[in-house]
Amino acid sequence: MDGKTAISKDTFYQIFLHCLPSGSSIKQGRQLALPFRALSWNSEVHAALFVHRVSGLPKGLYFLVRNEDHLEDLRKRMRPEFTWKKPEGCPHDLPLYVLATGDCRELSKKLSCHQDIASDGCFSLGMVARFEPVLHESGAWMYPRLFWETGMLGQVLYLEAHAVGISATGIGCFFDDPVHEVLGLNGSDYQSLYHFTVGGPVMEKRILSLPAYPGPGIDA
Repeated sequence: MDGKTAISKDTFYQIFLHCLPSGSSIKQGRQLALPFRALSWNSEVHAALFVHRVSGLPKGLYFLVRNEDHLEDLRKRMRPEFTWKKPEGCPHDLPLYVLATGDCRELSKKLSCHQDIASDGCFSLGMVARFEPVLHESGAWMYPRLFWETGMLGQVLYLEAHAVGISATGIGCFFDDPVHEVLGLNGSDYQSLYHFTVGGPVMEKRILSLPAYPGPGIDA
């Protein structure tokens, strides 16, 4: 991430409208919208957002609720000082909330194993899943499926980023317990499972690109 690219708040909202499991204008929870309808369970994955460079929005910690049946439980379990206010201009059918304002670049970097990509994008995020109750309700087979849901959300973010001319990448190394501490989550009812960042790309010059393989009629 280049540490300077910014996006507008309208673009930011557009990206996350496409991350909703149920589509627009209805309560979020059932996975009805593409590509999420490939998953047979109600959404269990939310997103804690670290907003760094979104024009028209204050920097800070935001939260996207992807299953609105979890909203009151999340509010009860997370820090009492969080504001849970809709940001300015947020579409009425986008369950996105401001938790706290302030510069979160250093915090997001530390939470993602001190990697600059978490702080140098337009925003980064941690995917927070309802965890232990899901395993009790549905069995251990849901454990990998929670990661399927985070992976599908990540793929949508890749597509959305490239559609608006920027880039994105997953972040595999992060400190889950400090993420829970920042949010005020105790126990294992909710767990941070995956991190992600979106912003202006920096080309990696150490990666070598070679021509495609020769055709079948050519002796390589």
